[in-house]
Amino acid sequence: MTKQNLNITTIAVNIIILLLTISLAQAQRNVSFVSAYGFDSCISLRSNNIEVILEPNSGGRVIRYALNGVNVLYEDTTQNGWISTASMPRSKGHLAGGRFDIGPSRTKPNTDLFFFGKWKAEITSQSSAKLTSQTDAFTGIFLIREFELDKRTSKLRFRQTIVNSGRILLYASFWSRTFATGNGICVMPFPETSRFPNKYIMFMNRDTINMSPSDSNILQKDGYLIIKGPPQKPKLEMDVSEAGWIAYAATANLLFVKKFKVYNNTRYGEVSAANTSVWYNGIHMTEIEPIGPLEVIMPGKKKSFTEEWFLVSYPFPSDRKIKPLQIQHLVENLK
Repeated sequence: MTKQNLNITTIAVNIIILLLTISLAQAQRNVSFVSAYGFDSCISLRSNNIEVILEPNSGGRVIRYALNGVNVLYEDTTQNGWISTASMPRSKGHLAGGRFDIGPSRTKPNTDLFFFGKWKAEITSQSSAKLTSQTDAFTGIFLIREFELDKRTSKLRFRQTIVNSGRILLYASFWSRTFATGNGICVMPFPETSRFPNKYIMFMNRDTINMSPSDSNILQKDGYLIIKGPPQKPKLEMDVSEAGWIAYAATANLLFVKKFKVYNNTRYGEVSAANTSVWYNGIHMTEIEPIGPLEVIMPGKKKSFTEEWFLVSYPFPSDRKIKPLQIQHLVENLK
């Protein structure tokens, strides 16, 4: 090899190394530890015009899921930087953002440690991160939450794993408790045959359920249940069909979609045995809650449940009239 050829080869190798370094640096910027909403040690995941912020200090939440800088998740600035302490173990209000829990809601063990406590945050790849809870001393339960943001789309894949490191058998289920911004419109497909006469039930209070409610803000159209505004009572439960999705049109011209697996002929643990719940609290926030099946988790074993989130631009209808078949078409094209 001549000296000239050697120099050309050396230059080419240096260019390749430089390009790889730039590419790696760019990838590292797509996932990083940041300070946000008054909290340190948060994790930011970025992809094109999507930003996700995971908050491990109080409850292991998704505190931001934003398209073009607009967050679809409910925010409460009075909670910025709030951390549970011995003198103030619980927040005075509902913790904001994308919250998660375990169920069943009436028979679960105490989950304050998971819902308000500190989590361990880790970056696991150029597009993913993991949050791990503390272990509950009484039950031996701990939770793992894994997040992966697609490199090209808004798709955020989230998996929660319930780990039973205790000595007794555990009955538990996944329970999503995600707060979206308020006053939007919910759309979801219901099954052809439903146990509920009006495709949903309404909790009149903690211990009274209306099995055949009638509400002017809740209607059925083309095989879809639509909650177009605040109902008479905030807590609703329903079954979505095996298509497995719920869409929420936010007033900020965003469509927030959750996809999840529906298990037919499987036991669900809520008192209604429903696979989905919506808690619609007037104009402030709307809770979008897929529910997993009731799992039997033996000591030393674990069970997982996965949601897929999507966020796209969608003009909010000023007359609050929404076309469910149009929503279906949008959802089916989200991959």
